[in-house]
Amino acid sequence: MHLVEKYCGIVKLLHNLLQNVHHAFQPMPGEEQEDIVMTSTQNNLLNRKCPLTGKPVKELQNPIRCMDCKHIYEKEPVIHYISTKKPHPRCPVAGCPNILQVGWVVCDALLTIEIDEMHLASATNINSTMVEDFYRS
Repeated sequence: MHLVEKYCGIVKLLHNLLQNVHHAFQPMPGEEQEDIVMTSTQNNLLNRKCPLTGKPVKELQNPIRCMDCKHIYEKEPVIHYISTKKPHPRCPVAGCPNILQVGWVVCDALLTIEIDEMHLASATNINSTMVEDFYRS
């Protein structure tokens, strides 16, 4: 009987090793767990307001982002700032050491998507607040 137990232990060990090789990081059959869905409430935008105009990023007409420091600005004011603060216009965000250059402030495709997500998140937040207020009354 002792030999049979060793054999069963070896078979189980081999089964687990094969499972790990073919299905790494997946639960063994019978060990499934409920799926947990995680959503991010964090926005990827580095600043919420243009450091030059003070306007909220989601209200900017022509938002652009510095490719070095990732700060977001209204296009016309930052271009004017760069042209008047020669020879080395620093990013106006306190503590940011980057030098701004006209060719490095652009409206990348991801920026418009992130701003749209910010609009959607604020609209969702308003709706959830309205629902909570409705149930409190």
